[in-house]
Amino acid sequence: MGRAKKYYEAVFTDSGTCMIGCGHKHQNITTATACISQPGGYVVSVNRWGKFRQFNDEEEAEFQRVIFGHDKRRDSKVPLGLPHAKNI
Repeated sequence: MGRAKKYYEAVFTDSGTCMIGCGHKHQNITTATACISQPGGYVVSVNRWGKFRQFNDEEEAEFQRVIFGHDKRRDSKVPLGLPHAKNI
């Protein structure tokens, strides 16, 4: 059996120094996103040689749809999910 061309993995960082993955080789972004187990977790794409690679435009759009319900992040100066500074 050959290696998969690419796969996706849910990851989070521990104290900002160590990346911890779910350990699964998800075939798509949707299932990898469902495997995110920590606040601030995200999905990485891994090539056949085990190296991280950047999402292409189609993958980024899929991730945005799964996380935020639309293809693109809304243009805003306030980070998504955070209250306006004046309300803090």
